[in-house]
Amino acid sequence: MKIVIDHREKRAGVIDELQKLGADIEFAALQVADYVVSDRVAFERKTVDDFFATMFERRELFSQLFDLSRSYRLPILIMEGEDPFFYSKRRVNPMAIQGFLNTIALMRIPTLYTLNAAETAQVIFMIAQKEQDLRKKPLNLHGKRSLLSPNELKEYVVSSIPGIGHVVAGNLLGHFGSVEKIMTAKRDELMKVDRVGSKIADNIRKISTNLI
Repeated sequence: MKIVIDHREKRAGVIDELQKLGADIEFAALQVADYVVSDRVAFERKTVDDFFATMFERRELFSQLFDLSRSYRLPILIMEGEDPFFYSKRRVNPMAIQGFLNTIALMRIPTLYTLNAAETAQVIFMIAQKEQDLRKKPLNLHGKRSLLSPNELKEYVVSSIPGIGHVVAGNLLGHFGSVEKIMTAKRDELMKVDRVGSKIADNIRKISTNLI
């Protein structure tokens, strides 16, 4: 199985584990994704430190995931560490973490959880095997980083909720200020927003309840 890996992942233990499985490794300077296994499947891998650094320090997690979903038909996020690793490592409100995970879910990006580098390699290798054996498609690298502003990213996430367009997304964000507050707002609070009727309010509450 051929797997193209971003050169910044060279020091990750995943590389050794993939080679043990017999993967043909190729390094490249990828603008989007950490691991690419086919023309449509690519992975973004986050360890505990990666997750918190990209979320709270560099504030680029959602931008990375947006570019991943824009560039590949089947984007996948891998969260590597002991479960539930993200609650115990730092003093962050669990509801805040849940809000971030809810947002990722709204972006329609599957999240897979692995305990260590060996499990991560196994997941990547197995999916690469299915993609390359069954589809017999050439591995195709594509995608460039976009420069969306934080507000544009928020609007993208909210407008991905069924029934909500850019206008209503803008109204909701203008009223509540953040995706998290929209997803945790009560039904009657949502309906105070211009163009948000009972159907949209019920839809938001249904989605947020299922995610949480």
